[in-house]
Parts: sequence; C-alpha cells; structure tokens
Amino acid sequence: MGIISIIGPKGGIGKTTLAINTAAALTRALSSARPGNQVCLLDLDLRLPTITGILDSHPGKTFYDLFETLANHTYQVDFLRTLYRILASFKGYLQGDIPANSRQLQKSISIYKNLSTELFHFGQFEFGDQIHELFLSRGEIHRPKDLAELGDLLDRIDIEKFKITLRQHENNSRPDVEEYISYIEEYGFSILGGEVPILGKKSHRKRINEPAFLALFLEFVHRVCEKFEYVVLDTPAGGVNHLSSLMNSIDQVIFIFDMSNTIAVNGSIDALHTFIDYYEDFYRDYKEGRLTGLDKAYVNRLIAAQGEEAVTRALENKKMGGLFNRCEKTKDIGACLDRLREYLETLDKYTSYRDRIHLIGMVPHHKIINITNNRGTLFYDKDRTLSNRMDVVAQSIINQNSHCPTLAHSNEAILEYLQKKPRFSLASKISRIASSLS
Repeated sequence: MGIISIIGPKGGIGKTTLAINTAAALTRALSSARPGNQVCLLDLDLRLPTITGILDSHPGKTFYDLFETLANHTYQVDFLRTLYRILASFKGYLQGDIPANSRQLQKSISIYKNLSTELFHFGQFEFGDQIHELFLSRGEIHRPKDLAELGDLLDRIDIEKFKITLRQHENNSRPDVEEYISYIEEYGFSILGGEVPILGKKSHRKRINEPAFLALFLEFVHRVCEKFEYVVLDTPAGGVNHLSSLMNSIDQVIFIFDMSNTIAVNGSIDALHTFIDYYEDFYRDYKEGRLTGLDKAYVNRLIAAQGEEAVTRALENKKMGGLFNRCEKTKDIGACLDRLREYLETLDKYTSYRDRIHLIGMVPHHKIINITNNRGTLFYDKDRTLSNRMDVVAQSIINQNSHCPTLAHSNEAILEYLQKKPRFSLASKISRIASSLS
C-alpha cells in the first residue's frame, strides 16, 4: 500500500490536475502486472471538493454525506451516552441509592441543565417523546430534591431497554466505506470526495476541529487506504493542516513547484520548508515520547497494526519528491534548484535533506495549458509528451524514488532524468493497443 500526498502552497497551481493524472498514470503502469481496481484518488479539499465534478462521476454518497454521518449520527451516540449517565444518576437518587450530596449527582444535574438538544433527533429514538418532555421540564430542576417532580416521567423510561437501544446506535454509527467509493471504469481507478462545500453547515465547521470527530474521519480515511495498492491524496492549499495526523501515514509527499513566475517559485519552496518543520517537530516528539492528543492516538494505532519498528522506519524515511509544473524553459528549473539549495543551506538543512528530496517529474507549461483548455483536466493518454512526463512520475512512485536524482545531483543530471522517456513506455504502448482492440 502506498499513500501519496500532492501538496502545494496555494490554490490554482495544478495540484488537482496533477493528482488526477498521477492516478491515471499509476493505473496504466500497474494494469499489465496486476490488473484490477488498485488506485484511488481521494479529494481532501474538505471545503470545496471538485474531483467528482471534474471527472463527471458522482458516487452514491459524497463527503457531505460522510460528514452528516459523523457529525449527526455520532452526535446522537454522544448525546445518548451522556443522557444514559444522567438518567442512571437521577434514578439512583430517587431510589435512595445515591445521596443528595453526591458529586456524581451534582454533575449530572449540571450537565442536564446545560446539555444542548439542538442536534438531537428526538423523533428517531424510541424514547424520544419522554426525553423531549424531560428537557422541557429542566427549567424547574435546580436541586436534587426537585428531581421528585420527574419521578413519573423517569418511571416511563426503561433504563435497561434504553441501554440496549444505545448499543444499537453505537453499532450503526460507523460509515460503510464501500458506499463512498466510486469506481470509474473508463479510467480504471476509483475516486472519493464530493461536489459541494461539505462544511457549509455551522455545526460541521465547529466539529471539524474536535479531536474525537477528526479521529473518526481519520479512521474512515485509513480504512479507504487499506483497500487499495495506491491512494493519491489531492490536498487543499497549504497541505492538510486540519488533518495533520494523516501525514504520519503518508508514504510519499510530492511538492508541486509552480514555475510560472518568481513569486510562485518562492511560495513553493516555502511550502516545502513548512512541511519539513512540521515533520521534524513531529518526529522529534515521537522519538522523545512527547506526542499528545490525536497525534499520539493515531501513531499508537499505527504501531498496533504495523509494529513499532515499522512505524519508526516509515517516519524516519518518509519520501519527499518535487514535481515541476508549468515549466516555460528547462533552464528555469536549474535556477529553482539553485534557489532551493541556497534556501535550505541558510536554514542549515541542506546537508540533512540533499539526499532525501528527489526530483521526480516536470510538466511543460505550453503543453499543459493547450491540452487542458481543449480536452479537460484529465490529459493523460491524450498527448504523448504529457503522458510520458506522468509515466516518469508514476515510475518514481512505484520504485519509491530509487532511480530519481536528488538535490545532491547536478542540475544537468536532474534535467536529463526529468526529460527522459519512462522505462515502462513500451509496456504502456502495448497496453494501449490492447485496450483499443478490445
């Protein structure tokens, strides 16, 4: 399994276009050796996902539905768990098992008085009418002795049956991954995402930063990744800051260097620096046992699944690649490389990363502009030059950058590699001929 994240400093530099065509090139490269649905393109731009619209493929359920499930259904479970504890305390007091000065009872009354019912769907729950009536009465409850007013109502709620119903809701709150994956037979890979701003609801915007909610989303993404040979993540501008823990399981990060102008180049270099800072801070905290919260929980999950040695090795050797997009002239790449080396040298990081940052591909500016304007975002297999360039990228991913030059190589050696024809180009041609004949 390989998880590849496409990262860039801002919107409009070609991340989505290159993510789509990387998925297409990987699919073609794998088809002859291991036929089948092996590649998934996952749209992680949670505010405005576009891939399903671009490829005109609409899954039965989108990320909007997923967030509705995670936010609403899991909220029901959270609410019911809290309510179960409240009911148990109230019933215990009325039955004489819990004293009036019990801290547990005082806390239950406080939570009962302040618990928000805005998102809870009373009508979908067996005891919905009684619960609704319970909360209509809370303005009259101030002290433990006031709970006597709720005696008849509490008697109508079977606490054991309530517990059974809660268990059923807990079991049904996990989304089915298969319902969100859409396989595009025409292209041979799957996609996952949505067409609308899924954080449009105020409640969603609040919950996206809650660790428990993010943990559920990361669990979902992890289950998606386990189903495929390769998963290509199309990330929003700046990376996946709102999903930083997901970075821990990414095998390769591909930085898009926008070569259209000097400001864009500088922004691309700075984005790589930002990632390196995050990566170093995380790895240091991991080694020193200082991870907390969601990062700690997610790494513990990886360790449980893969073993501590494997997780440490993956974090220690995370792959980093650079892909030059919108290249006007090849000499501009040389100037960008020199600037990147100088930048890292200033930060005292060049020695550490000169052999770790691989240069895996380039896309000519005039070609990509002409082909995408005329034929859409998926240009792979529609233009020989562009297809060859993406084949080189796919080859580097499959070979884990083992044949790619690094920053330590000369600019001449790097440019020679970036302009070469891919090793599996003949196999690709044979596959294309076979596809056309069938």
